[in-house]
Amino acid sequence: MNQRIAVIGGGINGAGVAWELARRDYEVVLFEKGICGAQTSSATTKMVHGGLRYLEQLRFGLVRESLRERAWLLSRIPELVKKIEILVPLYDDAPRGRAMVKLGLLLYDMLAGSENIARHRFLKTQGVLEHAPLVADGLRGAFAYWDAQVDDYALVRNVVASAARDGAQIRENTRVDKIERDGDEWIINDESRFGLVVNAAGPWMNELLRQNGIDAPYTLSLVRGSHIVLTRRISDRGLLLQSSSDHRVFFVLPWKETTLVGTTEVMQNEPVDLVHPTDEEIVYLIKRYNRYFSEPIAGGDIASVFAGVRPLVGRASNPSAIDRDFRVLREGNLINVFGGKLTTFMALARKVALRADNYFGHTRHAREPVFASSLVVVRVEPIDSILTQH
Repeated sequence: MNQRIAVIGGGINGAGVAWELARRDYEVVLFEKGICGAQTSSATTKMVHGGLRYLEQLRFGLVRESLRERAWLLSRIPELVKKIEILVPLYDDAPRGRAMVKLGLLLYDMLAGSENIARHRFLKTQGVLEHAPLVADGLRGAFAYWDAQVDDYALVRNVVASAARDGAQIRENTRVDKIERDGDEWIINDESRFGLVVNAAGPWMNELLRQNGIDAPYTLSLVRGSHIVLTRRISDRGLLLQSSSDHRVFFVLPWKETTLVGTTEVMQNEPVDLVHPTDEEIVYLIKRYNRYFSEPIAGGDIASVFAGVRPLVGRASNPSAIDRDFRVLREGNLINVFGGKLTTFMALARKVALRADNYFGHTRHAREPVFASSLVVVRVEPIDSILTQH
């Protein structure tokens, strides 16, 4: 039986899958249409977190798994994944009051268990204003809790370099348009044969399945998340703010020497390759920011903007209500990966690898995951070039 495996998609999930399979000594080829990590996986809110707001959806399992993966990443790659304290200001018009936020943070600490970074705490109004230039009117204090922040692009490059070092072949700038079944094998782009295909194309999943006539039980909802990056650093703490107008939450985070504000959640109806923040989204973020900060911003305070598309499993009129968990489904020798979060990419990869083992009829044990040096992967070059130079 041909045990050569193709992984389609070089985002964080595809990279993690390729690394997990390579450490199980499969022959793995990772296909990426551009540069690994340069698409959706580099357009996140830069957070490695449990997902505090997922508790409102009663997604306790997802939050617990995410917090466990957060702890693992903090311990394994601290040069890229760093702790950050986040304030949750409480205003008179906040849609979630002190008791609800307190309950959520108690659950968050409990679900993190012994791997919790630190327990949450409450700050009085004056203490909050010492940490962030917030509007004082209506402010009744803030809770502070801990999560983690990451350079998302560097993380993907690190995982790809680790996969290549451990035996995976990386084919960047290689778009997969055609996958065709031939007996017990798959033919990729009319040339390469594989015994198993892992489709981790992310936002391009629907398109790839459709153009190859492959049925699937899920159709991904594509949700655009846009961010603005300010020209200056506002605070050393992160802030999780509640919009009183639509009950959504958004982050204001220190990011290197700047400040990251986001995100929006809007259905992406245009082709994924054309994703970009709209004027309406930029105005939305400016207005939400100005409601809570004592020094308002305008267009001239924005250094850059970016947007990414999150492939989510399910449908809902409100994008915020769509499930954030992932699904890994195997149909014969095709594994489709639906959804997935930056934080849980290793958990997803392990589940994919177990399904590959099941298909081939033998459980393989993965070698210990050791990240490549982050110094190798921060440069914007094809991965083959990076490994050759080092």
